[in-house]
Amino acid sequence: MLASKPDALRRQGGLVFASLAAYSALVFYGWYFAASMPTLLLMHGVISVLVMAGGVLLLGRDELSASLPLYGPSIVVLGPVGITGCALMDAVRWATTRSKISREEWYERLFPPTLTDRTKALYEMIEWRGAKPRRESTVAPFSQVLEHGSVAQKQAVVTLIADHFTPEFAPALQRALNDPEPAIRVQAATAAARIENAFLRRSVELQEEHTKDSGNQAVAQAIALHHEAYARTGLLDLERASREKRLALEIHAKHLRASPNDPVLTAAVARLLLELGRTQEAICLLRPWLRAPSIPHALVAPIGEALFSLKRLWLLRRLSTRLLASLTTEGADAPLRDFLTLWTPSRG
Repeated sequence: MLASKPDALRRQGGLVFASLAAYSALVFYGWYFAASMPTLLLMHGVISVLVMAGGVLLLGRDELSASLPLYGPSIVVLGPVGITGCALMDAVRWATTRSKISREEWYERLFPPTLTDRTKALYEMIEWRGAKPRRESTVAPFSQVLEHGSVAQKQAVVTLIADHFTPEFAPALQRALNDPEPAIRVQAATAAARIENAFLRRSVELQEEHTKDSGNQAVAQAIALHHEAYARTGLLDLERASREKRLALEIHAKHLRASPNDPVLTAAVARLLLELGRTQEAICLLRPWLRAPSIPHALVAPIGEALFSLKRLWLLRRLSTRLLASLTTEGADAPLRDFLTLWTPSRG
């Protein structure tokens, strides 16, 4: 029985004390008058019936339906010891379940609403990788918080990752999944499932839009980008991630055949070919752009990666000045600029 209210415990306590008093009187009667065993058993049966009748009168219907199967046999077999044990068990169960929460409430507590306070302000200052150069960050990145922070700080980081997930957060989420603290691992696993479900729902929505209008290139491009983002979440194994990239590659390649001079589509196809290990195909695709007077910004990274992967360092050295000229002064280009600067002739 689960006694969820103090009133129920008080009523049960009354039954316990009444039964203890009755059995104390029975023991005294048997000792003082040297009563026979049949007489004592008969009186034991009478007391059991009276206690059970008192339970019918004192306990509510819900309490009675759960109590009677437990209390009845205990009183008959064990007497006062049985009813006392049952009452103590109910008291312990009530005390340990007062703060019991539903599964829905437990899930909500894993990812509490983010309130505007000093804690939120602190974690929003944490470096969102790719948002600005690392040198401009004034607060430790997520990975360092997960490595050295308290449980509460780690939970706040995992909540922010789940609420604002981008593929750049995948390493931090993987770190949380392997955290030595069980609470963090559970929260991170729930966050991973939540993120993956969001990708699957979005995939279904895009497929439905594509079915309604199969000729809509914008929807097809959105599907390809969605496959790319899903592959880069870090939540998939290598085979599943490769499959997602191949699906994206098929869509981008189809559109590139219709617009062969589009540098953005060319960069998308080349990037996927490089990630799938098809470097020769990537450089063949990029070769016409190597002779262009100026190299589009979108193609700088794929060209640099393809030449470096194929160990064509002499060509990378020759093109480095032109590649650098295509970069902007924005912070996002800083790592690539640093890399290409190493290969400019002036740096030897």
